[in-house]
Amino acid sequence: MRQIEAFRAVMMSGGVTAAAAMLSISQPSVSRLIADLEHAVGFQLFDRRGSRMHPTKQAETLFEAVQRSFTGLDMLAQAARRIRAHPVGTVRLAVLPTFAITVLPPVLADFQALYPDVKVTVEVLGHRGVEDRLFLGQADLGIGVTAPPRDGIRTELLARAHYLCALPPAHRLTAQEVVRITDLAGERFIGPMHEADALWNGIDAALLAAGVEPVRMLECQQSMPMYAYVAAGLGLSIVEPFSARLYRRLGVVTRPVAPVISLDFTFLEPDIGPTPPPIQWLRDAIRREAAAAMLET
Repeated sequence: MRQIEAFRAVMMSGGVTAAAAMLSISQPSVSRLIADLEHAVGFQLFDRRGSRMHPTKQAETLFEAVQRSFTGLDMLAQAARRIRAHPVGTVRLAVLPTFAITVLPPVLADFQALYPDVKVTVEVLGHRGVEDRLFLGQADLGIGVTAPPRDGIRTELLARAHYLCALPPAHRLTAQEVVRITDLAGERFIGPMHEADALWNGIDAALLAAGVEPVRMLECQQSMPMYAYVAAGLGLSIVEPFSARLYRRLGVVTRPVAPVISLDFTFLEPDIGPTPPPIQWLRDAIRREAAAAMLET
């Protein structure tokens, strides 16, 4: 195991000196452990060129397996922390951008009043990034979208969101109570990038089903900038509902869309041990706040 630790440290740090510092041992000890490991596995791990060590292709392949093993150890450490449950010193959240900006602020204000000694870290990521953080044991709670199940992660529905049409204040479609997809024909449309993730698949599918081709002069990957561009009069868009109440202050008008375009947002947690009370409190509060945000649309 010590040989593997030395190998991992060299691969991660790029050299024997840095690896020795990581492991708090001497440089000769690292070199000896690497040599012993090479003897054990039966192939060369590094090309020695002066003071530099360059990993071989076999070393890179072995490193992938080592990383998977250490991920398992990290998950065990996190499981122990969750089983202990109290005290929880830090809660690590990995969430989609719109939740970080619109739903979390009032929730975290209440959380800090209730748990003043618990530190909260919020990492803002796309869905794949949220999944990765949970899978690697680097987050306690995630907010993403419905996706195929992934080993080591359990999910639960947070909210089913009906998307809205966001309109500049003087737009002709503000006179309608509901905006139909067919109403978008020929409109300047601030649309999601086609390579964006599952948050936007339903929009493209609805446009295609209706045979509608809006004028796509501006594309973006996230809903918050889309709302901002609508507020600036650059066009209209179809967006998630959670940010609507924030952007109404800037004059954006929202209307329901027909046919309905919906998407399920989910909680993600490591599939290990019980949920600690502070994290359960956050789940319940986030669900309530998300429901309140949708009611205001």
